[in-house]
This record gives sequence, C-alpha cells and structure tokens, in this order.
Amino acid sequence: MKIQLISPLLTQAALKKKGRKAKAKPIIRSKKIEIEYLSQLLGITNQCHKSIIDSIIPILKQQRISDSQNIHVSDGILDIFLSAMTALRSKMNGVVDTVALDIARRVVEQNKASTDKQLALIIYNSTGIDLSSLMNSEDLAEAVAEAIAANVALIKSLPSEQLDQVEKIVLNGLQSGQRAESMVEAIKALGTKTERRAALIARDQVGKITSRLTQIRQQKMGITHYYWSCSRDERVRPLHYARHNKLFAWNNPPDDGHPGIAINCRCVAIPYIAHLFNPNAPTPEDIMELQMAA
Repeated sequence: MKIQLISPLLTQAALKKKGRKAKAKPIIRSKKIEIEYLSQLLGITNQCHKSIIDSIIPILKQQRISDSQNIHVSDGILDIFLSAMTALRSKMNGVVDTVALDIARRVVEQNKASTDKQLALIIYNSTGIDLSSLMNSEDLAEAVAEAIAANVALIKSLPSEQLDQVEKIVLNGLQSGQRAESMVEAIKALGTKTERRAALIARDQVGKITSRLTQIRQQKMGITHYYWSCSRDERVRPLHYARHNKLFAWNNPPDDGHPGIAINCRCVAIPYIAHLFNPNAPTPEDIMELQMAA
C-alpha cells in the first residue's frame, strides 16, 4: 500500500504528534550483518586455503622442483599436480554448494528486516503511526531473489578464484623453472589476498542489498525522492561529494547508481517525506526545480 492512500490520516497524526518532529534519517547498512557475512565467507576461504596447503604444497616439496635433480614438467609433476587440483576443485565445489544458498539467503533476509525496521521507525517518529504491517514481503520478492542469486555466485567464486590462482602460480613456476620454495611462498600469500576479497564482497554486497531493497520498498510505499548524503571525508568520490544534500528521484538514478550501489560506496539516501505529512511542505518537484535553477 502506498503512503499516499492514507496520507490524510498520516497528516492528521503528524499534526497531532506532540514534541519536535524527528528529521528523516537515512537507511544505513548494518555493520553487524556485514561482520557476520564476512565471518561466513572467511570460513569458506580458510577451509579452501587449508586444503591447498595440505594437498598441493606437499606435491611441490616432494618433487624438489628446480633443485639439483632438475625435475621438468615432463617428469610427471604436471599430471600429479593437475590430478590433485581436480580433486580439490571437486571437494570445494561440494562444500560451497552445500552452504552458499543458505548464507546468501540469510544475509539478504537480514538486510530486508533491517531496512524495513529502519523505514518504519522513520515514519513512526514523524507521525506516531506504525506502518510495519504495510511492508509486504511480496513487494521485495524479485529483488530478494536477484540478490540471493548474485551472492550465491560471489560466494562460489571465492574458492574458484583461489584455486585458479594456485594453478596459475604452479604452471607459471614450472614453465619458468622456479624453485618449489618460491611457489610455496606465493601460494601461502594467497590467503591474505583472498581475505581482502572476502571483506570487499561482504562490505560491498551489504551496501548494495541495503540500497536496492531501500529503493524498492520506498517506491512501493510512494516515497519517490531522497536526499543524497555522504560522510564528506577524503575517501568519498568527488562525484558523490558533489551530490551531498541534493535531491534525487528513485526512478532516475545517477549514471553510477543510487547511494550504496557503486563499489565500496558508503553514501546513504535520506527519504524525502515531509510533503506526505505536511500539506505546506514543498513537493519534490519544487525542490528539484530550485536545484536545477541554482
């Protein structure tokens, strides 16, 4: 149900509400959800890294690659390595297939609950009316399904990318005659790189999911515009800094998307709802016109 359908009721409630009216706040991504998601991703990457250490590194050390015996690719090391990699890929695919969907579904559903709770509180603080019952899950069903599918793919990509990197290190090492110790050190260093990748996925996806669900929920409820808000620090993109405190329409996103959509974007959207509860407040169109004229 759109807010406009019950706008007279909300306006009346807002006028009767005692005390100062709370200003609308942004829907922010949950750090708690991000940390939990990262923990689950690291569980997968750590298991994959341990399996690599246990099954691949012994092969490299036992073969004494590029030592005085001068073992070459043709001496069978390649077949042994590729066979071990095939077994390892099969093992990790089985592990990830078992947990990826549950992890992705959990993080998306947690974000949905968080964004809905925040929006309901924003409206309640302005009117004293709880609109939680208007927030139907069906409104977000398509976006939820898309987010789950995207995150399942990302979760599965983590061990796949780890194993691809291991294969690249070893094949390049065999071709260039690197010593086993050099390849072992390069493989061990992949753990830190993969952890950074997992952290990026957790941080970026929680931001993207929050932004997308916020947009759809607000549009379904008739909230058509938002103010762009950034932290105004040195990490903010210049383009995003320039958008701070400017009004945007949900149905007309900037070239790089709404707040939280660009990779690692920390910007947030503050819903513009004043005109829904106060007939004297300027409409979004009025504000946009003034922005264009400035």
